[in-house]
Amino acid sequence: MSEYNQRKRQRATTPEFQRRVSAASLSAIVNPDPDTFIPSPTFHAPAMELARPQSPMRLETNLFGARPAEDIVRVVADFMYTHMKDRKNIEIEGKLGRLVDRRTGQRLSLPVVSEAALADDKNTRFESNMTQQQHAKFNQLLNQRVDETRRAEFRGARVEYRHTREIDHFYRINGTRVRVTRNKETGEVLQVITKSKIADLNIYSPRTKLDIRITINEERPLEMPDTEANKPILERHKDRLSYRQDIWSVDLTQVVSPEHEVGPANPYATGPPKTAPAVTTHELELEVAQPEVWLAERAKVAANQPNNFHEMTHIFLGNLKALVKRAM
Repeated sequence: MSEYNQRKRQRATTPEFQRRVSAASLSAIVNPDPDTFIPSPTFHAPAMELARPQSPMRLETNLFGARPAEDIVRVVADFMYTHMKDRKNIEIEGKLGRLVDRRTGQRLSLPVVSEAALADDKNTRFESNMTQQQHAKFNQLLNQRVDETRRAEFRGARVEYRHTREIDHFYRINGTRVRVTRNKETGEVLQVITKSKIADLNIYSPRTKLDIRITINEERPLEMPDTEANKPILERHKDRLSYRQDIWSVDLTQVVSPEHEVGPANPYATGPPKTAPAVTTHELELEVAQPEVWLAERAKVAANQPNNFHEMTHIFLGNLKALVKRAM
């Protein structure tokens, strides 16, 4: 082994190098021209040489000795860092569905051949829905994964399965949209909240059947409203299969919204009220079941401390990409 390679190997085994790799995670970025550097609140690690397997051809990582981060990971990490802040009662989830061009009513078509985060989506809507066949295929794949992780030889984190049936009733109370969730079988009240959207990030995926939307919401708990004095404006029946691993939960949900009246009551109107027809949707969401873990890593980034913020972003996005690539 050459003296140069010996020095590289010795440096890679020092605690300081290992700490830096852990702290930087996927964020090692080198740009030889600082004038063209794009500022990022989360990617500011020093240039370094990442540990890697021996190449049979003994090739260097690249000319500058550091592995660049994927742009899509950087974009998602910056989105998360910017909008998570130190919020309480936060909900973070990624949804599978279709990005639809509002002007044509068809799935969005852009002149790109790989996934792309959208900066301007004012002419785009996201349909958080899939076919029943796609839903059934995901159910089969995830059930298979549950079985695989239960085998004696499996060494990773198990995937745990849960089946729930719930009913959401929505009320308009003093201008606030309130959601009351009950257990469908027992009638027990599980949650009373109002949800406020903080931000969305749409990711177009031309090589797959479905696209991705990452959403950050704030769910503020409320007191139980007077359901006798207030009529619900919407009702949803949710039949949900949840597959949880570590802090992530993949939720496969069939949502049935019965026929309901729409629009404010008009005392001068004649004839029957306007109604919306019953709708059934099939949804897949990847929810962060313990957002406080991610928030703690964000706080470390803000304090310039070693952290796993980028690793968590990479895993979250990796789960979404693994799911979307398996869509029929």
